[in-house]
Amino acid sequence: MRTDRSARVAVAAVLFVLAVGFSAACRGGNGPEASSSVPLSSPVTLDQLKSVLGAANDYVSGVVDVTQGTGELIIAYRYYDVDLQNYETDFASEMAPRIQALYKKFGSLDRVRFQVTSNNPVTAGLWQSFTEFSLDRKTVEEIHWTGFLARHILDLVIKNKKS
Repeated sequence: MRTDRSARVAVAAVLFVLAVGFSAACRGGNGPEASSSVPLSSPVTLDQLKSVLGAANDYVSGVVDVTQGTGELIIAYRYYDVDLQNYETDFASEMAPRIQALYKKFGSLDRVRFQVTSNNPVTAGLWQSFTEFSLDRKTVEEIHWTGFLARHILDLVIKNKKS
């Protein structure tokens, strides 16, 4: 059941990012407003990522590791679901503003792959594979972030996939 959920989350994440990005492009959205950003003249450090995405511990979501892959930054992210329900929608609601902040802070960051583990609803302290997805700057900048309701969009995508 958990593998099926992970597959649904990965497909839903990709579909919702593409759908929202396409919708913003059709409306002529310019994406997030410019803000002070950090150029990537050197590799992004774990501490820098923790300042944007949070530092994970046993009861808090956040980054646990980062590596530089071929043409992408690979972020190991631990998702802690407080109520142990609605993992997909809660995850989308948590990640949307964090992804936006990540791309705003690191101005030349392009492709990022998230490898996500989550807490086990049955066994406290056990972390298991949840989902993996990649994003690039172009897609993130096409999202119309004002009034963005990740939970509702992701719910609709998951419901449509079940039909």
